[in-house]
Amino acid sequence: MSNLNLLKRQHRDILTIINNIETLIMNDNLAVYAKDISYNLNILAGKLKMHLISEDKFLYPQLMNSNKEDVWNIAHAFNYEMGSVAESFTSFVQRYNVPGKILNNKEGFIAESKIIFDMIKNRINKEDDKLYPLLEY
Repeated sequence: MSNLNLLKRQHRDILTIINNIETLIMNDNLAVYAKDISYNLNILAGKLKMHLISEDKFLYPQLMNSNKEDVWNIAHAFNYEMGSVAESFTSFVQRYNVPGKILNNKEGFIAESKIIFDMIKNRINKEDDKLYPLLEY
């Protein structure tokens, strides 16, 4: 499996986990699903961490060594932007990584999860549409 295929598979895995969490959140009784939500949230954190390591080791070095100025510029912009997404997600996970934290602030968790998950999904879409094609040049 090529490195690009690995990155794309990681995207699919991440989106699947997000979808699982969003489905659990939509249930009326969050208390019943808090354990499953926190489990999936921690799995998502691990998957995202591995994905970022893969990007740091393969994707960004290759793109930033490009002789094409537009490729270099896009890679730097994406790499810089990813820092804020990763920081926001890490902070979110620390606030809600166990069922009790979710249940102590249900409304906050629901509101923040929508923002964070939308941010991750948008980032994945941008990478798939604008960044990954640069590797196929």
